[in-house]
Amino acid sequence: MKARVTITLEPAIVLQAKAVAEARHTNLSSLIEGLLEQTVRRAVPGQTKFSKTWAGKFTVRNDKDELLEAMKARHGLSAK
Repeated sequence: MKARVTITLEPAIVLQAKAVAEARHTNLSSLIEGLLEQTVRRAVPGQTKFSKTWAGKFTVRNDKDELLEAMKARHGLSAK
């Protein structure tokens, strides 16, 4: 069962939020619930982002790789 919550918002924000909810074919409550759910999910301790989990785990073994050098040149990265 869902809980009823009272929040206080600026009238201009309410009007804009209702327009966003309508454009997404939902209601204001569902829009706010979705935003809060995303915020809570990101704030849960112990959950690590994929990029942080794998950062530094992969290395390039062959610096003379032609494809790698072409990609570095294309994206303006200096060769190490």
